[in-house]
Amino acid sequence: MIDNDKPFNTWYEEDKKELDSLDPFWKTLGSESDRSVVIVSAILLDNLLERLIKTSYVKDPNVNTIFKDEHILRSFYTKISIAYFSGLIPKALHHDLKLICDIRNKFAHDVVADLKFDDERIVQRINQFSQIREELVKIYPPKLRFILNISHIAALLLRWSQLLSKLRLPNFVAILKLEEKQFSELIMTPEQLQSILESERDTPR
Repeated sequence: MIDNDKPFNTWYEEDKKELDSLDPFWKTLGSESDRSVVIVSAILLDNLLERLIKTSYVKDPNVNTIFKDEHILRSFYTKISIAYFSGLIPKALHHDLKLICDIRNKFAHDVVADLKFDDERIVQRINQFSQIREELVKIYPPKLRFILNISHIAALLLRWSQLLSKLRLPNFVAILKLEEKQFSELIMTPEQLQSILESERDTPR
């Protein structure tokens, strides 16, 4: 259900303010070493993915624990997979995020101390980005194409997480009102399930 506590223009101003808050990040990123650009960019996307995933989870204060320490959702790659298989990001974004994760791993774990964006292995992966138009490949060097793709993806993840948090979409437990039922009531007939789902479908959003 949409949160009607605030008008849409207020939402837009809040979204724009948060997007604008990343401007200093982009301005300084280009002057960083290649390794720093990759590592810091991956951290940014990791945090934004976590935020997006949380919008589809139940509102429980303990939800943060599954993203920490040795829990299942700690890794960048796992968050990418969960976001895609949960229907939170499209296939093209899933494809690019996996490439970014692969590039991050190369820079983080490769023993070559001076690994650069113009390394053939890195260029090959950057050239596979679906979010970068072919004509830009001839104009911009690999490092700039990488940063451009990161900025596009970051903006998308931020806007989608903001939107989903405001829509307040119900989950399965909420739709069937399972928290309000006794354990013995959880087994419903097909007719009862159909009635609940039809009622939910007809509810204005």
